[in-house]
Parts: sequence; structure tokens; C-alpha cells
Amino acid sequence: MMLAPECVAPTGCVLGKGPLWSESEGFLWWVDIRRAKLHRYNPRTGNTRRYDLPLRASTIALHEGRFLMAGDREIGIYDPSTEVYEQVAVIEGEPEGNRANDGGIAPDGSFWFGTMDDSEKEARGNYFRFGPDKSLTQLRLPSVMATNTMQFSPDGRTFYTCDSAEQEILAYDHDPESGALTGRRVFASTYEFGGYPDGSAVDSEGCLWTCLWDASRIVRHTPEGEVDEVIILAAPRPTSVTFGGPDLRTMFITTARAGMTFPQLDARPLSGSLFAVRVDVPGLPPREFGKPG
Repeated sequence: MMLAPECVAPTGCVLGKGPLWSESEGFLWWVDIRRAKLHRYNPRTGNTRRYDLPLRASTIALHEGRFLMAGDREIGIYDPSTEVYEQVAVIEGEPEGNRANDGGIAPDGSFWFGTMDDSEKEARGNYFRFGPDKSLTQLRLPSVMATNTMQFSPDGRTFYTCDSAEQEILAYDHDPESGALTGRRVFASTYEFGGYPDGSAVDSEGCLWTCLWDASRIVRHTPEGEVDEVIILAAPRPTSVTFGGPDLRTMFITTARAGMTFPQLDARPLSGSLFAVRVDVPGLPPREFGKPG
């Protein structure tokens, strides 16, 4: 059976990213990087709300009823109830023109994220770890053009990331005790789909769902790297995916309209919207910053 995602919020984001389910609120949150906005969707009512941010946040995580976020070259905490933002760390030593991109919470509760050349001309994206003690360290991983996907297997022993420009999903062996990464390898190639791997999410069976930019697809890979399901979307540039709803079986998909021509937008008017689709296998509850598990 072909799954058909439905547009649930036609927000027209230039570069939607970082979908995050808040179980306590029953809301789906995400950002528009280019417009420096935070969006909220209420599945019960269908209503959306938009918040102005003081930075181009690209990834967000739950943190004590607020959001930890990375954007531009800094990390901060934003409270949507008061609309107050506090900078907590600066990403030093990054080349001019680099900005934060995708991120995620590791099993030990630390916040992992990557940077990238905002003009996408040079492979100078780096990886960082922001610990619960507020320490910021650079991970010793090869630089890539656009760092995307910061996901861990359910047992925490595999770390997934993307070398988007090379159309490759990478995997590392991860030691949950020390945080060490070894055994770098190509987990899967997206070349056959004609798309570039972007944001991802792991479901409860340990399968990795990855958005393919410019291919209108979300692909599910088994832990062995085999494709076993493909979702086709009414927008060519899906950016990231997460699971939500009371049973974590609603897949939410963010998309972008950045770089599309007017004729392309006329043909795909829902580009930049938030989509949702029901899936058979539930996802995993989102981890919270500072809370191991």
C-alpha cells in the first residue's frame, strides 16, 4: 500500500526543518531557518502559531519545558511561553559563512549537531557535542558539505549521519558509555533515487527514515541498510521527519521551497508545508537534553 502524506499546515516555509514532537503538550514544533521562525502545530484543532526568533535556528530539542536550539554560530534556550531567548554558548573557530544545521539528542542526554557552509560551496561542515554541563566540544569526524541527520539506533550503539552532497548516509559504531565513534562506513547510498539525504528519524524497529531532497521521497532503511519502504510526497524538497501523536505512529514531515523557481512553485504549491501520514511502526519518544535514556 502506498502511503500518501497529507498537508496539515500550509505554512510556506522557505527552509522548514527540525520537527519535534512535544508529548506533554501534544504539539508539533519546527523551525524555518531562512526566516528565523519557530512554528507550532496543534493536531487536535489544526491550528498553527508562529514565533519570531533572534537567530536562524536550525535544530531544536526539549529542555525543561523550553527548547534548546542551535542556529547561526550559537546555542541558546528559548521559552515559547514568554518568548524569551537566552544565548548559552558560542560556536567558536568556525569559518565565516558557516552555520549550524541538523542536530539530535544522544543517549547520554547530550546535544549533537553539525555545521555547514551556508553557501554550500565547500566541504567544511563540522560536528559538535554540547553536554549537559554546558561544555561544547568538536567531534573528530571528517568534514562534509552539509551535515544532516544526527540519529542513534534504539540501543544507542549506532550513530547515523549524512554526507548530503555525496548522496550517502553514513554509520558509525557508538559506545554509549564513552561516546566514542569508530568504524565509519557508508550505510546506504541515495544516488539511485536522484535525491540528497537530509533529516532522518529512527522508528521502534530500528529502521531509519530519511528525507531525500529533490526526490520528493522519504525512504525507510532497515538496520542492514536495505530499502523496505518509500513514501512519495507532493513537495520535491522534504527536509526532516519525526514521529508524534499519542501512539507515535503519525509521521510529520517538514519541507522547503528554497531555491525553487516560480514555475516549480506553481507546479508544487505545497512546498514549504508541514505534512503528516500514519505509519504501521511507531517511532521512538524524543529524548530530552540533559536526561540520559
